[in-house]
Amino acid sequence: LRKDGWRITHTALQFKAAPDPRGGELWEGQLLVAEKDERKIAVAVNSFVGRSNLADITQTFGQLALSRSRLQTMAPERVLYLAVRQATYSTCFAGAEGALLLEKEHMQLIIFDPRAEVIIQWVPRF
Repeated sequence: LRKDGWRITHTALQFKAAPDPRGGELWEGQLLVAEKDERKIAVAVNSFVGRSNLADITQTFGQLALSRSRLQTMAPERVLYLAVRQATYSTCFAGAEGALLLEKEHMQLIIFDPRAEVIIQWVPRF
């Protein structure tokens, strides 16, 4: 994000939620908060290295649905993005089914190259 001109304001956004007796967090990964010009975003970073892509997608989208709801209450001016590696995007989201899933779930992605540490694409585009 920094190479793309974003200013990271928080590296671990904290959601204040009622304790869950079953354990677990709203978002178990890294959640960054960034700003650029008038745009404000929150970015959930996920590696998708679980047992299967389907299991990763199911868990990630479930957690993000809860996180998005909480974010809209706490900071309605921020847009939530899921950041995924380019390889993850190609495997999980690049086809017609992936595009339909992103559209139906209203999920926005940042696709990045972890080696070059650059953003490859925003979905949908800015």
